Amino acid sequence: MHPQRLGLILAVMLVLIPVAGCITLLPKPAKAPLVVAMRADPNTVRLAQQSPFSIGIGLPNLPTVLDGNGIAVMREDKTYAYVEGLKFSASSAISIQNVVLETFDRAGAFVSAVRAVTIARPDYEVHFDVSDFQVTEPQGRKKGVARIEASARLIDAYSGKPIASRVIVGEAIAPRGNVTQPARALELATRDFALKTMNWSLEAIKADQASRAASAVK
Repeated sequence: MHPQRLGLILAVMLVLIPVAGCITLLPKPAKAPLVVAMRADPNTVRLAQQSPFSIGIGLPNLPTVLDGNGIAVMREDKTYAYVEGLKFSASSAISIQNVVLETFDRAGAFVSAVRAVTIARPDYEVHFDVSDFQVTEPQGRKKGVARIEASARLIDAYSGKPIASRVIVGEAIAPRGNVTQPARALELATRDFALKTMNWSLEAIKADQASRAASAVK
């Protein structure tokens, strides 16, 4: 058979090969990531006394590197990486806000707790500038640590007057284990952070009200 004719026949045969036979040449689809929703501690102790005021929880500000829904890990060289195949169900900012808001609700700390900058207008608002929201890698026998650190600001929602500010830190151990462990450790750290924020807010509002009462008597 003439070489040119043979080449033409081979080319036609290649075209007629079923597409299914070529699927192996395509990259395999990536596995869907595990998704973790951060929640407050369901066993949060309800306070014996409730503040008569309402409070709004602001959406935290975070550095861009920490503001997605990936779980950031601080490596030994102080650079960030993300845990492969693991995500939060919402952005870091919304996840943190959810835990703080739910903690306030479960504890019954205030007459009501809402998201700040909504149609509801609370008596006070608390806002956060988050500088840390990450997990450190375990090193040898040393366990990793999940950490959230933020500058918290309490303001009078009506006047916009700053009432108090404080740096608040929440931490939790992040041991090796289940693939979701880094996310769960950050959840525990954020629960710790939320409780500290709640207690600080209650004390700051109590001091503010006492100061107003003293000023009214003069």
